[in-house]
Amino acid sequence: MSAEKRTEYLWSQILLHLNLFFDRQTIATVDRSRILFGPYAAVTLERRPVIAIPNDIPYNMAAKDAYAAPFGETHLTLWNRLEIPPGDGWRALPDNAAPVWYVHASGTHLPAWNLFGNLFALLTSQEEREFATRDKHGRFAGGRSPRAERGLMEVPAFNEAVAALAAACVGLSHEGQAELSVRGLVKPPVVVLSHDCDILRGNDRWTQAIRFARIFLPLAHLRPPRIANLWWIARNYIRPDDFYFDNVLGMVNLERQFGFTSTFYLLNGTPGRYGARSGSWLLPKLIAAIPPGWSRGIHYNYDTFLDTIRFVQQMQELTDLLGGRPRFGRAHYLRFDMERSPEFLAAQGIKCDESAGFSDRIAYRCGIAGCFQPYDPATESAVNILELPMMIMEDALKLQYGDGAAAVFEQMLRHLGQIGGALTLNVHPGVFHNPEIPRMLGFYHRLLCLCRDLGVRGMAADDLIGTIPPEHRVRELIPVD
Repeated sequence: MSAEKRTEYLWSQILLHLNLFFDRQTIATVDRSRILFGPYAAVTLERRPVIAIPNDIPYNMAAKDAYAAPFGETHLTLWNRLEIPPGDGWRALPDNAAPVWYVHASGTHLPAWNLFGNLFALLTSQEEREFATRDKHGRFAGGRSPRAERGLMEVPAFNEAVAALAAACVGLSHEGQAELSVRGLVKPPVVVLSHDCDILRGNDRWTQAIRFARIFLPLAHLRPPRIANLWWIARNYIRPDDFYFDNVLGMVNLERQFGFTSTFYLLNGTPGRYGARSGSWLLPKLIAAIPPGWSRGIHYNYDTFLDTIRFVQQMQELTDLLGGRPRFGRAHYLRFDMERSPEFLAAQGIKCDESAGFSDRIAYRCGIAGCFQPYDPATESAVNILELPMMIMEDALKLQYGDGAAAVFEQMLRHLGQIGGALTLNVHPGVFHNPEIPRMLGFYHRLLCLCRDLGVRGMAADDLIGTIPPEHRVRELIPVD
């Protein structure tokens, strides 16, 4: 694997991120800055005012030595710390306890952690490639990640590293030393809103059968049966749209009040418990209910996973219904393989995918709050598709944090407000406002209120992608002399 190819790939993703979340002046400053990538032995010998980043240090899967370093009004969570380079003239910035940079008297700045190795490993899903364990749906579970053991799943490591790099460029251009804040340099954070329309009526036989089975599940623990489920079976038999299809209209109206938009991912194709429970016949009505300004994407059916024939069949049916081919998508049940799926989806004409998330917890699966191009190890280059990892599924957030869920959401947004980025939030129609799930009542409204109060922009994925300049590469890398 070529160090130059890896460096070129990572740098292109950094530039993409800068163009999405930083102002033009900061991007121009980075453009003018001297940033070197090379072997550790070479970059530590630099003796001039440059940012020198080692690109030959392997990623440590154990994610060891995590520590918090002050950065403006927040902090950076860094791991795989490097030792201060040998020789005289080096000092830690801001200090030895929590360094962000090692600074030489000549002006050379070296990251105090394995910046290159960490980011490359996260974007290329090294942990998923090395851990073969998958659940019954073929998914890599968030709890299997070594980062989960260290409490690092909710750290947007890529955003933090880019923010540190941008601040260093600005500081070097003004004062000859890295700054430790990007205050005033980043755009307001974004929350990317989406909805997986996988259950649109409450009376399909699979949903009703699950309700019926759950009546008797408590008996296994010597508890009374859930007789109330009979009410929901009868209620949705008579009024199937209640708390399902009707919630689509409710979410649109709620988002309109805040000036936000979202993407509705439509599920069609093979029916079944893991397939399109509501079938395709209801989609024309749903499509008509989604107003202009709100996006419509494809929710890849369960059985289309890496299956070209089934994927093409589903895509063609949805294209006919929409009157145009959808270019944005997310996998049903998040059946997504970071090594194989990006190329598969790109070959099917998908422009942007939102499948890289976890069903069992909230997490930055690839360490990034924003979008990037996945890496193809065969060609050592970027795949021609944008991946916008799903960070939060509404019920997972609530189950993981209970009454503190909204506070965690607010904390994440505040952190992104200090470093730049986009938080992705997926809310299902059947969960948005459903008395059968009382813990979720009013929850989406509360989250949108937090977004409004914090000045966060709420938009669909294609609106975010539309802000990327046609040519985002601002300069070539500077080789080590």
